[in-house]
Amino acid sequence: MGFESQKERVCKLADENREKIVSMAQYLFDNPEIALEEVKACAYITDFLRKEGFEVEEKFEGMETAFKAVKKNGDGPRIALLAEYDALPGCGHACGHHMIASMSVGAALALAEVLDTYPGEIAIFGTPAEETGEGKVYLADRGVFKGYDVAMMLHPNARTTIYPKMIAIGGMDFNFTGKASHAGTYPYDGVNALDAVVLLYNNVNALRQQLKDGTRIHGIILEAGKAANVIPDKGVVRLEFRAKEQDYFEEVVQKVVNCAKAAALATGCELEYDWFEPVCKGLKSNRALEEVMEEFFPQFGVDDFILIDGGSSDIGNVSWEVPTIEPMLGVCEGEPGIHTAEFRDATMLPYGLDRMIVGVKLLALTGLRILDNPKLLEKIREEM
Repeated sequence: MGFESQKERVCKLADENREKIVSMAQYLFDNPEIALEEVKACAYITDFLRKEGFEVEEKFEGMETAFKAVKKNGDGPRIALLAEYDALPGCGHACGHHMIASMSVGAALALAEVLDTYPGEIAIFGTPAEETGEGKVYLADRGVFKGYDVAMMLHPNARTTIYPKMIAIGGMDFNFTGKASHAGTYPYDGVNALDAVVLLYNNVNALRQQLKDGTRIHGIILEAGKAANVIPDKGVVRLEFRAKEQDYFEEVVQKVVNCAKAAALATGCELEYDWFEPVCKGLKSNRALEEVMEEFFPQFGVDDFILIDGGSSDIGNVSWEVPTIEPMLGVCEGEPGIHTAEFRDATMLPYGLDRMIVGVKLLALTGLRILDNPKLLEKIREEM
């Protein structure tokens, strides 16, 4: 059997499994769980995959709501599909992660069926807590993606882009400790942590002019005193950083740390700082792998392409371990922004569900092309 006949088979399987895929998306949509609390979602998906004949490992690498599910046939291309399923606090699945999990699972079902023809491995990694940048970072740090030939997923969006630009992100808390004193009677005995907070904020504002385009620093003041008549002895600033290149991200972090050190030196405060969230690296794009998927978009009438630049995700950490793609697939009529109730609700309308099945086919056919022509991996690996 050649590629074209297997392609027809894969697409037919996606259509035949539509009810299962939609039911999974509906269950996840109706039972939203925030990062690291995706107990129902994880149980639903792993139970489903086990019934479909996958070997399933729950609490993967010690992460309560992570999993790995595998089907394989001898030695051949090893394809990893990534599933996200955490929701946003207070807004449910407004980022579309219920669709991400369902598309990856649907693609895995279809690809597993063609392992009777091709040698290889289809693995699904359940990666929780994307919204807080914890799941894939934790798993990548433990080397679980090493040895796979490609990793892929599709992210729902208002419009489609094959080549998203995802940049590095990470955040630190800066803690200033001063000395409390009566602000009216003995201000000279105090060491003002509020002044350190203000200086840090102003130092960062002064730094912005010297930053490369596309770099972002944003944050909030968590603490800066409790009473107006007391010199504050505690100040906390939380800042996030984003940059297009990983090396420059690290340079920006050091510049901001220097801003904080200067504020501490000027006020006499003590300074402590540490990460409050994992660092999500920028997505290391793999044009050769993206082009494999790009071949199939026109065949399903997907032509709503735009350029998306500036988002961030923990999938970036995966991309530094294995060739990785995460195109955005438009699933809405109109353009409601993600992380909104309008986008959330649009994902479960008929148009959105039809596009979700298209996403299943795009992922499955990309995997099929690699199984059918493993020589493609030579060019894909060259971009790592």
